[in-house]
Amino acid sequence: MKNPSKLLPHSNFGWFCFGICGAALGLKCGTELQGIYFLLFCLSIFLLCYLFLFPPILTKPIESNLKWISFGILLFLFFANTNQITNHRQPKPFFRQFLVQELKKSPLSPIETRIVMGLLSGSTKEIPKDFKEMAKESGILHLFAASGLHLGIFIGSIQCLGNLIFTKHRWISILLSLCLSFLYLYLLNFPVSFVRAYLFAFFTLVSSLFYRKMIVSDLLFISSGVIAFFFFSDFLSIGFLLSFSAVFGIFYLKPILDQLFLPNSRSLLKENFTLTIVCSLCSFPVLVFYFHSFSYGGIWINYCLVPFAGILLPSLYVTLASISFLPNTMGVYIYDWIWTPASYLLSIFLKLFQCLSHYQRGYKLWNLEEPILFFVILSLFLICLLLYIHRTKRKPKQLWNYIICGFFFFFFPFTYWFPNDPTANNPIQMGKGYFTITSENQFYLFGNCPPYKRLEIPKGNVPITKILFESESCLQNALRLQKKENISQLVWNDRLNSNFGKVLGKEELQIQSSHRLGTDLTPFVSLFRFDGNPKHISSLLRSLKETETNKAKTHWRGILVLDFPPWKKKEAKDWITYQKLLGISNAWKILIVEDHFEIPLFHNLTNPGLL
Repeated sequence: MKNPSKLLPHSNFGWFCFGICGAALGLKCGTELQGIYFLLFCLSIFLLCYLFLFPPILTKPIESNLKWISFGILLFLFFANTNQITNHRQPKPFFRQFLVQELKKSPLSPIETRIVMGLLSGSTKEIPKDFKEMAKESGILHLFAASGLHLGIFIGSIQCLGNLIFTKHRWISILLSLCLSFLYLYLLNFPVSFVRAYLFAFFTLVSSLFYRKMIVSDLLFISSGVIAFFFFSDFLSIGFLLSFSAVFGIFYLKPILDQLFLPNSRSLLKENFTLTIVCSLCSFPVLVFYFHSFSYGGIWINYCLVPFAGILLPSLYVTLASISFLPNTMGVYIYDWIWTPASYLLSIFLKLFQCLSHYQRGYKLWNLEEPILFFVILSLFLICLLLYIHRTKRKPKQLWNYIICGFFFFFFPFTYWFPNDPTANNPIQMGKGYFTITSENQFYLFGNCPPYKRLEIPKGNVPITKILFESESCLQNALRLQKKENISQLVWNDRLNSNFGKVLGKEELQIQSSHRLGTDLTPFVSLFRFDGNPKHISSLLRSLKETETNKAKTHWRGILVLDFPPWKKKEAKDWITYQKLLGISNAWKILIVEDHFEIPLFHNLTNPGLL
């Protein structure tokens, strides 16, 4: 077995960046702690005073490491910009415009053009929403985001071409690849995964020019320190954690898995398999903790598609570069010929993705905190177990290999089929200006659906067969859910008599304008939403009286949810105070979204007697 890689830095500069990372971690975790700057400053000054003023107690290497850590903390506190605003980095506008103009000349379809835009610009906003949703559930959304995979393929393509041209001057191809990749990094506006990949490539390639090899731990801490110092807002972000967790698995866990699983094999299939497994395992706790979801089918979909992306992306890069340098008069006649290889590979990629994602995505979503915490702890324990084996120099026995491989490979099936109580799913989803309720086999969409939010139907014991909504803004979400979940009925409670609804009502929708949405939520509960529009007050009061008259049952109760804009919150409370003066009987329970929504409304639906 190879010598295990060190977890802590090896060089002085590595310990210096370790101090930067420690200071950045302290500021990130102690944002609400007053005096955190002063505390870190005093800590570094105390260490320096101890090292320079008092007689040595510790060994020289430890004292040297503490000295560099102190210098790193001080440098970060004095010069780092910690007031950066967290924002989603988008490609430079002129680069995006350049891609749009060049792709317009291509023979690609509109959907293929948007997918290529996502692949080249590293922005998931470029790809269609339905395709993005499918890619997310298939676990390959990183292929359409700015990730280290793109930069690695980009640098590898330039290196391959440069080595063929400059056979006797390898340093030229290295410098050329680093310069062009930095330009690519600048055009994409320095996404954190790209920055990490570029730093890895920069230090690795530059050290190879001087016939040196960087220690893995130094590479990790130096890259983290540079990101913490220059891109503090991206430090410990989700992209940062996913990128570094995957690289951590490649550097530390893949070697031990190669020794445990088919140790005598060196095939590309086995290398790709172990690479996919360790990346999935190390990203598992981050995805489950932050998103409460994981794509198990993404393991084998990535196994098939990531190598193919290593062929597709270079073809796109070469095609785009070739078209860019051609004169416009000449390019018109040969555009189709130049795009033929890339277009062919793209069609194969999309067809393969469609087949694999349609067969089984294995997308799992958890709503309970207990299994999520258990899975995170279990995955971290498995990572630490493999890391411990990687650190030991003794070669494990054959039986021990089988046991560890069994734990390792059965982790994903175990977490996938782990019992998840579907009744624990909250039937209520809430957002600004809207909320959804699941009642038996019906799914209700109240209010205006935001354009950026993709609503989902919670899983339960009873399958949903009917979707009801009241706003035209929810039409796209309703049609998407109907297609995705195979919903048989789609009802639009169109109180405003929209002309758009009349056109679609003949084919896809059932238009209902006589009743307000929520009149028959349950046999014993009616629920209305009101947004405070003065033009609709008379219509609301009339609906309240008509519903109360028609539902003249002993156990019937009504709920009126007031979802007023922020500037009308005071008026919402006046509705409760002057309920009887408004002509609303005590049979109606008035609730304000911000104050009394989640728990009372949930109890009112499950236990109507509590009203």
